[in-house]
Amino acid sequence: MPHCIEHTNLMEFFRERVREAIRHQGKETPEAVEFYLVNLLQEFSKSEKIASSGEALALKFAKALEVGPNDRIPILKHLGDLSLYISGFFPHSFSHKIVDIDYYVQMGETAYGALSQLMERRSHFPEVFTHLSDRFVEVMDILAEVSEQGVAKNDADLLRLYEMWMKTGSQRTFNILSEEGIIPVRFSAKLQ
Repeated sequence: MPHCIEHTNLMEFFRERVREAIRHQGKETPEAVEFYLVNLLQEFSKSEKIASSGEALALKFAKALEVGPNDRIPILKHLGDLSLYISGFFPHSFSHKIVDIDYYVQMGETAYGALSQLMERRSHFPEVFTHLSDRFVEVMDILAEVSEQGVAKNDADLLRLYEMWMKTGSQRTFNILSEEGIIPVRFSAKLQ
């Protein structure tokens, strides 16, 4: 019985944090997506969920393409969820890594997009996965706000936020930089 109470409190905790982030960011987020995010956070609060995710995202996606539609659904869902969780909760962990946040964004968008198409063919409700695919960075920003208690504190954090904004175009990251007195500008790679 105590486990059930603990579970309820954790779900309620995440529900409040997700709703607060959505309100703060002024995003129109369907209730089903809000519910999905709360459940995702609750699932990833179990350390074994992340520990079992050691396989590279591209390999997971390749595996999904090799199996039939019934077996593909859980693989794509896990791939999208993992990409969203890591890019939302641990965006600063990509510093000095070969694979950066834009890779996770692309993999998440692709996985959720493919999942949406699969669910549509099966008469299920694909709207949640369509929203997650089409607005991945916005949803990532909601999770990022849930995970962070404060804003950037030092120059290295600000530089990393700027790099993240350059790669994702995140409105939330743009707002944080602006609040810190930095107005992000995209530079063209071509010099004439």
